Amino acid sequence: MQILSPIPDPLLPAAGRLWWRHFGNPLIRARGFSAANGAVALRGGQVAGVIGWRDHQGGFLRGGPGLVALLYRPAPPTADLVIDGIAVACPREGLGRALIARAEAEARTRQRLGLRAEVAARNAAALAFYGDLGFQEQGRGRFGWPWTGQVLLLGKRV
Repeated sequence: MQILSPIPDPLLPAAGRLWWRHFGNPLIRARGFSAANGAVALRGGQVAGVIGWRDHQGGFLRGGPGLVALLYRPAPPTADLVIDGIAVACPREGLGRALIARAEAEARTRQRLGLRAEVAARNAAALAFYGDLGFQEQGRGRFGWPWTGQVLLLGKRV
């Protein structure tokens, strides 16, 4: 396995497709992805995982939801680097852990105190994954899209 960040230009379309399959929304028109705000995990030279992150300067997804943005409810501001989605082609092979380790390194580089993940309360697999990595609940609310439901704010110091 190889972790690359920023994401090399030739790999960005495949990374974006993997991310979009997990987090895309038909109401949002993506205008691309930011190579500097993410990392890819490669297996055999192929994109097998991707993680995005965001801060006050932007995130992995470029573009905007247009008028649908009026429905979006942002989580409270944070000084942490926020995980802007993590997706792997084959779970339980260590790709997610490696990508989180890369995000931790990025948080340190950007002089952030920690990482934050915003996870739907009904996403038991994601909550277990982050819990296993030492993330702890810092709050909860109805953030994101109205149809997301309850969201837990999970944090980890780096």
